[in-house]
Amino acid sequence: MKNDKGNTKMENRSTRGKRSLLRKSMTQFIICIAVLFALAAPAFYYLTKNYYAEDMELLIKAIRTGRGIPALDMEEDIMAGIMLQYLLISALLATGTVVTMRLVAKKLWKPFNQTLESIESFRLENTRIPELPESDVKEFEKLNKALNALMRKNLDSYRAQKEFTENASHELQTPLAIFQAKLELLLQQPGLTGKQAEIIQELFQMTSRLSRLNRNLLLLAKIDNDQFDSKERIRLDTFIDGLLPALESISGLRRIERVYHKESVWVDANSILLESLLNNLIVNAVRHSNADGTITISIGEGSMSICNTSDEPALQTEHIFNRFYRTTQNKGGNGLGLAIVKAICDYHGWSIGYRFKEGKHCFIIKMTGQ
Repeated sequence: MKNDKGNTKMENRSTRGKRSLLRKSMTQFIICIAVLFALAAPAFYYLTKNYYAEDMELLIKAIRTGRGIPALDMEEDIMAGIMLQYLLISALLATGTVVTMRLVAKKLWKPFNQTLESIESFRLENTRIPELPESDVKEFEKLNKALNALMRKNLDSYRAQKEFTENASHELQTPLAIFQAKLELLLQQPGLTGKQAEIIQELFQMTSRLSRLNRNLLLLAKIDNDQFDSKERIRLDTFIDGLLPALESISGLRRIERVYHKESVWVDANSILLESLLNNLIVNAVRHSNADGTITISIGEGSMSICNTSDEPALQTEHIFNRFYRTTQNKGGNGLGLAIVKAICDYHGWSIGYRFKEGKHCFIIKMTGQ
């Protein structure tokens, strides 16, 4: 409570010598109008002399000399003078308004535009708060203080969340690994009955699934927090060829065909995330294809697709990239594979789509901006 009061007093002292936007705008407008009226003084003098003073001088001379009052068009001159002065004053006010809005206001709002430019360059992953320009306008200064407080709070939350995901990876993986090691030791113990061995095997499979789920969730959290900040130039066909030997070992009797573009296709990507994307798509294709089916990896100019033959029906395109989405034909997955693929595509600025045609499930990635 005391800190809040202290902060309020400090803010009041910092803005005490500053003027509000309305007051400063009105001051600039009044100064502009005063300058314009001062510059227009010769025009007012000319109108007064030729439309008011001329007839009045003739009338005064006639009275002083005792001559008869001459024929005067005073009413016409006065009306003409009033209208001309009205038009002049309107023109001066309009000019003052335009000058104030175009020139004075532009200068007045310059700190605000500079603040917007600084905010647009703010990125949490850079862990740096941009320096906002100072202003003698009370509202802009209060805005800068609020933005600084908001950015500092968001940066603290980002650091805390990043630290949590890093710590959670170790804290969760370690006990799971120990649990799996203990289960392996139990399986090697003599005298186990068939029923006991079956229960231990089920527990082992469950811990393996929990371990994969933990890794996938942490990967999604890191992608969402932009913790992968390094990209490199990668030749796509060579990169895929390097991954295939390990993936072919789990493909069984399925054939993996490669259809590459005649020219090398290069992408700017994070190698860890690109490997995860390909692994998830190919493992998904293996899991949902026929036992003797075909998996086709195609590379085009700025695009890539992974297709598999299957007897399963088409997937629901509005749900397939949702986290924990499962089909009725799901075979052991945790429902995060395609969600990770979508998050990796979003991170790189790519788009991913799904198509089912003639018994083939295809995932097509458009690598725009490459």
